Amino acid sequence: MTRSGSNFSDFAIRLGSVFDWLNTRRWKVLVFTLPVVLLLHLTFETITIQRSNLDWRPSDQMAEVWLSAAARSDLLPARTDGVRHPLWSWIARKFYHEDKNTFFTRGKWLNAAFCLVFLAAVGIGVTRWLDPVATLNLLLLSSLGILLVRGAFFQPEPLYFIFFFLSGLLAFGILRGAHWWQFPAFGLVSGLAFLAKPSLLPFLLVFAAAFALRLVLSIVFHDKTWPPLANLLRIAAAGGIFLGMLLPLGFYTIEHYGKPFFNYTKYWMWMDDFKSEAYPFSVSHPTRQELEMLTPEETPCAAWYFRRHTLWDAVVRVTGGAKEVTWRYFFPEPDMVGESFFWRQDGRKWQQPLAHRGVYLLTLVGLCLLLAWPARELVLRRCLGHGNLTCIALTGMVFGIYIVLYGWYFPIGKGDRFMGSLWIPGVFLACWVASRLRRLAPQKWGDAAYLSIHSLILLSLVLQIVSISWLFSQGYFLNLTSPAEGLKGR
Repeated sequence: MTRSGSNFSDFAIRLGSVFDWLNTRRWKVLVFTLPVVLLLHLTFETITIQRSNLDWRPSDQMAEVWLSAAARSDLLPARTDGVRHPLWSWIARKFYHEDKNTFFTRGKWLNAAFCLVFLAAVGIGVTRWLDPVATLNLLLLSSLGILLVRGAFFQPEPLYFIFFFLSGLLAFGILRGAHWWQFPAFGLVSGLAFLAKPSLLPFLLVFAAAFALRLVLSIVFHDKTWPPLANLLRIAAAGGIFLGMLLPLGFYTIEHYGKPFFNYTKYWMWMDDFKSEAYPFSVSHPTRQELEMLTPEETPCAAWYFRRHTLWDAVVRVTGGAKEVTWRYFFPEPDMVGESFFWRQDGRKWQQPLAHRGVYLLTLVGLCLLLAWPARELVLRRCLGHGNLTCIALTGMVFGIYIVLYGWYFPIGKGDRFMGSLWIPGVFLACWVASRLRRLAPQKWGDAAYLSIHSLILLSLVLQIVSISWLFSQGYFLNLTSPAEGLKGR
């Protein structure tokens, strides 16, 4: 054996020992690391709430404040302005105050509390599957990557992100062979996610396609581990729970807008601009009466769009938009120099806590590919298993459909919160897959690669945390009212 090979072998053995030591004490490690993460998030969130996004009047936040005030007497979440769904405003109404600034601040703290509870639950929940280093990276990337920013707004995104993540987790369980209770749980959390934001609908359509694929595979290959009839009945029950939760919203929108689950965004998506087209359309058609007066020629839809544009216009719009939203998913802060990944020198145009956050997700994906290669034949066989195959299909379709739809919608809404709903699922999936693949890779080599990359990610995150702390100590704060957020809501 060469000297370099011997050195690597020794290094792998030491790392493997560290990995084993951490794994056997994962719950004890969590007792220390989870409070640290929660305290860090709370500290950064407190500074952000006190210094950033101090005006309740811009765009969606003013509408949410108004909806919360109007919903104070509502028994169930039903009230909508035709754009925003009612769950957030219905919950926030319990903290209503006549002084709008006080109410606005209370709402931001409510979102911060939701984020803290979620981080604690995720930390406890994933410790059964993940080692302490991966768990810590998942929590920090969830906190600093998206929740810290979205928790400082009077908006439904934190609630939606949480329930969207839980819906995806339960969907995976259903496709791979779930316990019976996961079906009603899926109906419940999907109902809550849809009541938070209508953006869940594409996910539900994709899940229906993945479920149908799983059903066909089970019937054709006589898969007794996934009984078709029983799962059809269970998913029907989940659908009943989901629809039952939406009945108040459906009745409200029929009464006020003429259609169940009406939403202006189904018109806005065929327009070219928010300020000059979408917003004036909503103002001139505020109720059922004006909407029902629209003729087919005046109603924005696909045919209406193509009377005004060519097919090439549509291609340019969707491809350009898809490129933009994909890039912003990984790198939401524009015009940032590469060296900021290691240390920020200037915080005057600071919009995101993590510099170049996509580097972390891409590194985790790279780790998955690195671990999969030595055991590629076994990995391929497992990927072709019915449960795993449909989960892979679900993942690809979810990312694909949201990239296309948000890409098309990009002229109307440009904010990070749109694709942001896929950030936590993406990081979680990469961490979970890497942990599973590590077991298939050669032990010493796999442990060395896995723990080395996760350790580098953690060290980088610690460096970024120090940089964030330094900027906050110098009086800098996150600029959360940038034009990138736009004026729209969905």
